Amino acid sequence: MRIDLILKERRTLSFEVFPPKQEHDEDLSGIRGTLAALTAESPDFVSVTYGAGGHNRPRALEIAEIVLSLKMTPLSHLTAVGYTKEDTERVTHTLADLGVENLLALRGDVPADMKFPQDPWIDFRYALDLVNFLRASGTPGFCLGGAAYPEKHAESDAPERDVEVMLNKERAGVSFFITQLFFDNEIFFRFRDRCRSVGVQSPIIVGIMPIFRARQIRRIVEISSCSVPEQLEVILARYADDPASMEDAGADYAASQIAELWRRGVDGVHLYTMNKSRQVLDIVARSGLRKKRLR
Repeated sequence: MRIDLILKERRTLSFEVFPPKQEHDEDLSGIRGTLAALTAESPDFVSVTYGAGGHNRPRALEIAEIVLSLKMTPLSHLTAVGYTKEDTERVTHTLADLGVENLLALRGDVPADMKFPQDPWIDFRYALDLVNFLRASGTPGFCLGGAAYPEKHAESDAPERDVEVMLNKERAGVSFFITQLFFDNEIFFRFRDRCRSVGVQSPIIVGIMPIFRARQIRRIVEISSCSVPEQLEVILARYADDPASMEDAGADYAASQIAELWRRGVDGVHLYTMNKSRQVLDIVARSGLRKKRLR
């Protein structure tokens, strides 16, 4: 089902998974088990990412098939980096043939350790270029989503510029947005106000990154330039060498974030699962979102 149609009916709960490394899950039975477990929450959609520069794209396609086989709605990522127009047409037709109706159009980043045979930006420099091509090229009529940055894109010169880009994406055909992770809800609400004040009308789904390991979050924060509020800094410092307690405290922090966001009327919650179903289902339960969605 198209995500824009779902969002017209209700607020959404969704999850993101990624293709596991070949040596860890050669036949994808592990990720199949993760996805099967996540069906317990009847997610409105499941996004399927892939490695930088197109790495793992074939396995991402396989995972989209698994999502469909489990009667869930897939949202397939599509990046500008490393892709030509011909590549994009081929991939989108393959996805359409599988039954995928939703794409998340992203710029992507050039990995420091990856070399391309040609300019990685040969046909698309920004996500907006990709969106314009998809709408103009006659490729199958997907529902398109885009990325949003509550704290400013790492390469942006100002938060206002990010909101302007969102407005341009919306005008080009993007019908919903999913945010990058953030750990301070007030940052998101101020961001949402900025978006609405300049005319962005599309639903903005909040992306929530659960904290499973302190070192992992430190690395993600460094890459994303996301800020860490004092309350979370205390948790990371206290449980840095106690993985079990860190996971428990991290689950409580994410659940608290989600509960407040839902109470204050966000359009949807999107959990970056890191392919961990048990922990994510626990967070949904702690947040009280399960009971609220059943009303």
